[in-house]
Amino acid sequence: MNEKDARLLDATRRLLKDKSDDKQIVQSLMDIGIDENKAKDMLEMAKQERKEAKPETGEFWESSSSEFFGKSKAAAKSGFGMQNLSSKPSTSMDTFSISQETSSKRQTYRPVEFREVLPVRVSEFDRLIARGGLKRGDTILLSGGAGTGKTTFGMQSLYNGALNGEKGVYLTLEESAEKIKENMRENFGWDLDALEREEKLAIIKIDPLTIARAVEATLTKERGGLYIEFEQFDLPFQFNLPFKPDRVVVDSLSALSIAFLENEQGFRQYLRHLFETLEKYNSVNIVLGETEQQPNVYSRSGIEEFLADGVMVFYNIKIHNIRQRALEIIKLRSSAHERRITPYNITSNGFEIYIDQELFRED
Repeated sequence: MNEKDARLLDATRRLLKDKSDDKQIVQSLMDIGIDENKAKDMLEMAKQERKEAKPETGEFWESSSSEFFGKSKAAAKSGFGMQNLSSKPSTSMDTFSISQETSSKRQTYRPVEFREVLPVRVSEFDRLIARGGLKRGDTILLSGGAGTGKTTFGMQSLYNGALNGEKGVYLTLEESAEKIKENMRENFGWDLDALEREEKLAIIKIDPLTIARAVEATLTKERGGLYIEFEQFDLPFQFNLPFKPDRVVVDSLSALSIAFLENEQGFRQYLRHLFETLEKYNSVNIVLGETEQQPNVYSRSGIEEFLADGVMVFYNIKIHNIRQRALEIIKLRSSAHERRITPYNITSNGFEIYIDQELFRED
């Protein structure tokens, strides 16, 4: 199973776990561009796994077992690539023969290479993740209400990465590049202009309405009102970046969703295209999204959190007459992580995360 199908299956498992009915699950998959027959196949695979599954050992292993063990359960059951150590060796020439070609393949075998882990480089954040950072190719959805510091977190990661020789791109769909650079200079003393001149950082302004109109025009031309496979779309997102990035921040999906206000299906299909494009950069990607101050849903369309490799939420919790900022890692496929809600503050140095403090609230 390829990585794209593995993600879809993972999303289907989670929908089943949330007790969604069959019709809702199939429709959710179709909303992000999956053919109805394939959506039904995914549902049946997820149901079959449930019947055959052993007792759960935790969300971390459930969500990332394919990456750590490399082979699907189906392959393990069929015996491909494995030996049954409890059985006696066969003496039949038909079932026990090693050709010169097979021997040659064994000699050229190479172990699986795992993706590089890059530190996020924002205060003590990397200590919240067992691997000490995020894997290249991963896309993390960072959700939170207004004033929780999402832009600051994303830019601080790019800034500190640039100081350590790692290149970053900031794609802004809201504020202008000049306004972002001015705010970061005044608030934290970060000279982003200098990093741009050294080609360690690029801040690119994108008009979300231009994207929405281009998507709508493409859908109208290609579909003629009928459903076609998403892979046929030639949707706009590939940019001529000035360099190959180590990190990419997209700010924000909320601005993009407003541009697609009357085309929800187009927005969901474009989201899938966006996440797949980011994955191809082989960078660590952080996608920002706006939510309520204390959200129960972490994305506007409900699809982003399934497409993302990880979900992180920033809260602005009211305690008596003040608000306390705190963050939580909801899921992360590539590593075990801290499960507590962790307090943080935004100071003249940027994000300050207090991983050894507890957050208390008296109602």
